[in-house]
Amino acid sequence: MPRILALILFLTALSLCAETFPAADPELISSRIVELLDISQPLFLEIQAGDLTSDLDFRIRQQLLKMGADLRESLPGLESEAAEDAADSLSVPRLDYYALKRANLVQVTMELGGTTIERKSFLSYSSERFPLYNFQVRQIALPRYQLTRIDSLGFVDQTRKTEGPALTSIKWFEPVLASTVLASIIYLLWTTE
Repeated sequence: MPRILALILFLTALSLCAETFPAADPELISSRIVELLDISQPLFLEIQAGDLTSDLDFRIRQQLLKMGADLRESLPGLESEAAEDAADSLSVPRLDYYALKRANLVQVTMELGGTTIERKSFLSYSSERFPLYNFQVRQIALPRYQLTRIDSLGFVDQTRKTEGPALTSIKWFEPVLASTVLASIIYLLWTTE
């Protein structure tokens, strides 16, 4: 009898091995990002998240304002001299124009990837590929440009499937294997006392 329980536990463990990520809902993403932010200093936000940029920008700002954060808008032409000299540098605002001595710059960037979610059962196997949104949240203390915190969040959009058919198949030997295992279990139960 312990062998049977071990076999059943092993088969259920195989079906639970798939990696899971939270769903890519803009409301959930924005609330998870806001949880990470330090609002003790005035904040400048810089969000680059592809097609989610405007929605995330609105939701993050809305939640930060409800929490009482001091949000500042970065005005064009008021970047620091280091940002003007190098084309690939950060667009960091000059704090003296805002009458600030210290502030935090929050950068949210997104990289789009993919993940494969597999569903395994005893007689079948299916594999689906979904978009994976990886967000990096950097918090930089100004005017020293010191990186104070960096976080990474991953979300899967299960409503959008990537191109390509889902793989669902039954291998030829699985019904034979299943019937052999079932017959063996019946034989063991019949012959043991």
